[in-house]
Amino acid sequence: MPAVSEYVQGKIRCPRSRRPLLLRGDRLITEDGGRSYPVLEGGIPDLFVASTGSEQARVEEANIQFHNRHSEDYDRLTVRPDGDYAEVTRVLEELKAVHGKAEELLDAGCGSGVILRRGAPLFRHVLGIDVSTAMLRRSLSIHRDLARASVFALPLDDASVDGIAGYSLLHHLHDPAEAFVEFHRVLRPGGFLYTDNDSNKAFHDRFGWWLRIRRAAKEKRSRTAGDEALEKTAECHHDTGLDPDALAERLRKAGFSKVEIRHAHPPRPDEFTRLLMELERTATSPSLRYYFRLVAWK
Repeated sequence: MPAVSEYVQGKIRCPRSRRPLLLRGDRLITEDGGRSYPVLEGGIPDLFVASTGSEQARVEEANIQFHNRHSEDYDRLTVRPDGDYAEVTRVLEELKAVHGKAEELLDAGCGSGVILRRGAPLFRHVLGIDVSTAMLRRSLSIHRDLARASVFALPLDDASVDGIAGYSLLHHLHDPAEAFVEFHRVLRPGGFLYTDNDSNKAFHDRFGWWLRIRRAAKEKRSRTAGDEALEKTAECHHDTGLDPDALAERLRKAGFSKVEIRHAHPPRPDEFTRLLMELERTATSPSLRYYFRLVAWK
């Protein structure tokens, strides 16, 4: 079994006590021996601690099961062509420049590596975490600094990273505000949080009819009724979208000093989106844009 990477071994902490972890064979153990965690295939520490909230835990477990089942076809059905992520690279470059000294980035919910691929050339260290062991194994081919962990119990010290990125993350969380508290805890003063690729509630409210037509025409990842129910639970805000203004308020309550909302169209506009872009020339409204991203500073 490959060893835990040197950076990860020095960075991670017990997600319960936040004490340092020592590698003993194929397990990580706290110095007092009170806690022990396995190391998975590929040298990935398994530091996952399930959420204590019943609904949060139910959604989290659905994400684990669904993405473990569908990791092999995830890219084909979900991930866009590489060029469609140019804006992600641009935003990361912008945040690094504004910060000035950012060296360590946490990729929360790293999935198949959208942030890992684009963050690694920009930051000295990028730590990717996810709840799905299958998705983490897939990311090993592009990145070694990985751990299995929940965004509600991060295996990190207080004030230990410069930035956090969560791409296509928030709509997989029953209550994102709980994660905001953890993100604020592990960020160093002046650090940033960047979330992206979550859908806008105002757009859903106005154009839900179009989304239903569009989704009906797409190839589905679920193959059975049970699998479809599992996916619906995992993407618990998929049918309604999220309210970025409400999330911004929760970020402020978590302690973030500055929050910015940026609405966006899909990177590859279809005919309907092009009509909305034309409409924006005379009737600007956040409800015309499907996606939003958040940038918050500690």
